[in-house]
Amino acid sequence: MKAKAVRGRVAAVHAAGRPRSEKTRKAILKAAFALLKRDGFDGVSAQHIAGEAGVSTATLYRWWDCKQAILLDAYLETTREILPYGKRGSALARLRKYTLRIAEFLNSENGWVFLRLLMAIQENPALHRAFYEKVFVPRRAEGCAVVREAIDAGELPAAVDPDLMINMLTAPLIMRALLHQNVDTNAAQRLFDSVVGAADRR
Repeated sequence: MKAKAVRGRVAAVHAAGRPRSEKTRKAILKAAFALLKRDGFDGVSAQHIAGEAGVSTATLYRWWDCKQAILLDAYLETTREILPYGKRGSALARLRKYTLRIAEFLNSENGWVFLRLLMAIQENPALHRAFYEKVFVPRRAEGCAVVREAIDAGELPAAVDPDLMINMLTAPLIMRALLHQNVDTNAAQRLFDSVVGAADRR
């Protein structure tokens, strides 16, 4: 009975501590993203993040293996809902809205963080792999699923390659932003019309 009582008290302590731990985790990610926006990946250290969040570096490494993992999670936590496809409207309308929102996103502060991230992963194999697995693969899968919906609904020809279409809708905007060229919703609309129009003529 005594052992059961002890285990019960330990479980209760752990349960009570979870909300506070989650609050600490969110504070760390918020601090990390703020530093990431200000200083870029190379300018941020684990010590900086810990100091900004008011925790020890030991607390950081309780949840993450390295600084890069913290910064990537901070990016994901902050931008997770910025570019949703949603479920309202036709699939083609959602794809158009998504293309326009990419342009808006790339012109925002968070978009600049994304561009810094793209540049940083070129020199860091571990960060590149994590970005590919946590950001690129799931978001690409979401985009391809919407294109397939549009095909199934007869809004796009059956011959359309979903992966290629997502590339054609996103890559030109990202490239322009990386080259510090103007990226706006008018350009995104022209791009969308061109890509969809070319698909319809196939």
